[in-house]
Formats: sequence, structure tokens, C-alpha cells
Amino acid sequence: MRVPVLCYHRVEQPPVGAELDTNFVTPSDFLTHIRTLVARGFSGVTVRDIARWQHGEQPLPPRPIAITFDDAYSSVGHTALPILAAEGWPCTVFAVSSQLGGTNAWDDHAPPAQLMTGSELRDLASNGHEIGSHSRHHRRIRGLTGSDAAEELTGSRADLESLLGAPVVSFAFPYGSHDGRALATVAAAGYRAACTLKRWANGQGANPLRIGRISIGGPLPAWQLGLKLLKAFATPHRS
Repeated sequence: MRVPVLCYHRVEQPPVGAELDTNFVTPSDFLTHIRTLVARGFSGVTVRDIARWQHGEQPLPPRPIAITFDDAYSSVGHTALPILAAEGWPCTVFAVSSQLGGTNAWDDHAPPAQLMTGSELRDLASNGHEIGSHSRHHRRIRGLTGSDAAEELTGSRADLESLLGAPVVSFAFPYGSHDGRALATVAAAGYRAACTLKRWANGQGANPLRIGRISIGGPLPAWQLGLKLLKAFATPHRS
């Protein structure tokens, strides 16, 4: 069995001129994606579930797939979560811990958008969803060492664990940027799983600190989502 992981950002109608921006998925497209996955017999899991499976600690349901959201935009809570809740599906939201309740200040090329507050993240976790770290300031982890790496990895994890009162075990590399040293740094910071943007489906014997994800954004009808999944299953998973 191999497990695909989908990576979304903003589930909202893009502003005029940004219709092709891959940070956006419209609410109607997202609803179609989830209904299509359910109709094809997929079962929702979290990144934490995948890591436990890869560590040999728990089985997964038939045809598992994980839905993840990077940056923790408010539209995830307002729009995506009700759609997932209607199907009983969990998700994993990766939050930038220094920007909770703020905006995507790190992104000079995207329209500004409100991020989820700490209270919203607590509510999300209490409803069975997973909160993971997306660093403290959304800096590229590749190349960071010493105190800079500790702030982004250990610091963000401490921020979120203090907020949630529960362990935070999953990390998503900002921009997908990582190398062997970055993987070792993430492991040293205490994470059990880390997500990249390598477009493969994940096998049980693979490295849980290099989980592949399929980027989902822009106008994307159901048949194109299916094509992305087929390509992910066909791509060899390199540890």
C-alpha cells in the first residue's frame, strides 16, 4: 500500500487577476475533490497516522489519503473544514507559529490573507484534526544551522505545544526546501514526520521525515486531480 498526501493552501475564491495562482483552490473545486475521493473509496487520515504506520505502530484504513493545508489560512477553517466534517474526514494543518492571527507576511508575491488564530487551531485540534509546524517564521530550512535552525524548528514546536497542550509531531518544510542536513535537524528537534513537496505516494518502509505531497492549486477539475494521483502512484519513492 502507498499513501498519497495532498497539499492545499487557500480554499477561497481568488481575487481578480489571481485566478491561476496555485495557492488558491475555489470552494466549489475543493468540494468536488473531496466528493470525488469519497466516491472512489478513499479514506481520510492525518500525517501523524501515516508516520505511525511507517514506524510500524498502527495500520491504516483501506485506500488512505491525507489532506494537508500549509500556512493555516482562515479560509481553511471557514470553508474547507465544514466540507471535510460532512464526510467525517480529518486533516493536518501546518501553522507558522509566529504569525497566528496575523497574515502571510513572508509572501511578497501573494495577496495578503488572514491566518487562523490560536483559538481556532485549538478548536480544530479538539475536533480530531492534526496541527503540525510550518516553522516559526516560514524560512527555508535548508541551509539553516545553529540557533536559526533551533528557532524555526524547536521554537515553533514549543509555541504550538504550549498553545495546544499536546505533542506536535509533524512538520512541513516551507517551500518544500530540504536536504540531508535539514532532515537530521528536523529529527533532532523531535519531529516524527516531515512533509516535502516530492510528488510521490508514500510507502510503509520509507523515511517518515521525507513524506511526499502533491501540490493542489489553481483551477483543477476532478479528472486532473485523478491524473495527479496516478502520477504519484507511478513515481518511485526514494528515501
